[in-house]
Amino acid sequence: MTDHRRTPQPAGVGPTAEVPLVSLVIPAFNEAENVQGLVELVRQIGASHPDHRFELILVDDGSSDGTPNLLVSALDGTGITARVVTLSRNFGSHAAITAGFRTSRGDCAMTLSADLQEPLEVIGRFLRTWEDGHDVVWGTRVTRSVPKGVGNAMSRAFSRWFHRWSTIPTYPAEGPSIVLVSRAVLDVVNAMPEANRNIFGLVAWAGFDQATVGFEQLARPAGTSKWTNAKKIKLVVDSFVEFSQAPARVAGYLGAVLCVVAVAVALVGVVVAALPAGGAGFWFVGALVLLTGGLNLGFLSVMGEYVWRAGDDARRRPIYVVRSVADVAGAPTVPVADEAVVGSADQHRARAAEARLGSMAVDARVG
Repeated sequence: MTDHRRTPQPAGVGPTAEVPLVSLVIPAFNEAENVQGLVELVRQIGASHPDHRFELILVDDGSSDGTPNLLVSALDGTGITARVVTLSRNFGSHAAITAGFRTSRGDCAMTLSADLQEPLEVIGRFLRTWEDGHDVVWGTRVTRSVPKGVGNAMSRAFSRWFHRWSTIPTYPAEGPSIVLVSRAVLDVVNAMPEANRNIFGLVAWAGFDQATVGFEQLARPAGTSKWTNAKKIKLVVDSFVEFSQAPARVAGYLGAVLCVVAVAVALVGVVVAALPAGGAGFWFVGALVLLTGGLNLGFLSVMGEYVWRAGDDARRRPIYVVRSVADVAGAPTVPVADEAVVGSADQHRARAAEARLGSMAVDARVG
């Protein structure tokens, strides 16, 4: 494991060189009612952890209620370092988190929800786990604030199935709610070009040292969740297509079983046809035709999902489009690279390659 704690710098370097910068990445969609509470939470985080610097990166995912403007106004005079990234439309929370990761400047980045459902004390537990050498710290909900229902059951079932059947066993079986990632992981994930993405799945796939922190989810103070069942279903499909061979393999297994069933039904049809009332064989043939037709359509749909996503990646459309970026409340002026504006991963891949070459050179000198 890598120790992420900073070592003291030589005199004259300045105090900020010794203090790690933590990027708080928060996607928001129509969260105007929670803006004031969000600013207060970030202020409390900074006051509770004077040995760290924090920057707030709020990514507005196409809000129609003025969320970004309200946030800029609420940040005025607070001294909070912040960057407000406004997307051109609603691209989804995982695309918004990607935009936040790619514009973050911290030694690590931690996602939080705009609905203020993570307790303040969980921040310290995440930071301690990161400083102990873990590059990825997952946050899983021990209890949920929402009542039990279809959506809740879907989320739990998906997390368990995905943990069991995906190609990334490090994905938390309980289902992650938030995550902290080191700069090394950020560089790897930012270079990934997938258009239809589960950002948590990409983080888990990247590997590195991973740990999990459980927490009690708080009740949402205002507004309603924008995480609809339709969005959950899309995430399930995206995740299984990107990280699991199970759908294709199940199609193959069922096809083999269907061949055996077809032979058995054909034999039954021959026997029935030989009987005096031989007309019963028609029903067996009809049932077999309907069964094979339905399964064929289902398997074509599965294959179509893979082909569609391959086409999406081949078209190389940006994952998101940025309308504007505002550095406010004392944030250092750092120009936003073009690839962040259009969501391309090319320069991020180059940056990660340079980092790997640099580490190889260091290893060679040490050896």
